[in-house]
Amino acid sequence: MYRRLIAGLILATFVTACSAHKPWGKCAVGGAIIGAAALGAAGGAIANNVDPPFTAQDSDRGAGIGIGIATGAILGALIGHAICDEEEVPPPPPPPPAPAPAAKKKIVLRGVNFDFDKATLQPQGKPILEEAAKILKENPSINVEVRGFTDSVGSKDYNLRLSDRRAATVKNFLVSQGVPASRLTTKGFGMADPVASNDTADGRAQNRRVELVPNS
Repeated sequence: MYRRLIAGLILATFVTACSAHKPWGKCAVGGAIIGAAALGAAGGAIANNVDPPFTAQDSDRGAGIGIGIATGAILGALIGHAICDEEEVPPPPPPPPAPAPAAKKKIVLRGVNFDFDKATLQPQGKPILEEAAKILKENPSINVEVRGFTDSVGSKDYNLRLSDRRAATVKNFLVSQGVPASRLTTKGFGMADPVASNDTADGRAQNRRVELVPNS
């Protein structure tokens, strides 16, 4: 009987090692009940049929039944758990974050500058705008905002109006090159966002500029 009990404990250890990663469920409970009933009865029978034969005592039967119930409950629970309790499925990983919308890339029309206090397009800027018009016509799904800028000389309100006129000048030229006016909007920013220092003549000339910013 002791050898059987030791064998049962070895089996219990083995099953435990194989099933430790699963949650305990109703199969383990059912197995414990069945195992306790079966081995409890077997323990009582063994106590009545020991070799050499002797008159079984109630204490012997009680001990056999108790050991059988305990061993059967343990083995039944472990075996039931190993056979049919479902493995714990980890929750799916969270979805990756949505990519941030691509930042709009502005196109600084370098070389498209204006004389001081004027919105007249300089001759050297026309080839640059012709190339910009060609690109826009090749990409009909792109609409752009034409943004005008000034240097820091003059009042804020005056420079806003001047930058509006510069943006309108560039828009009109692009339209003359075949770009639909419906794809172009204009806005003046005055002396905001300088690209160079306003402390030098060259810096102020660079700031008297126009940019194209895709908006769709």
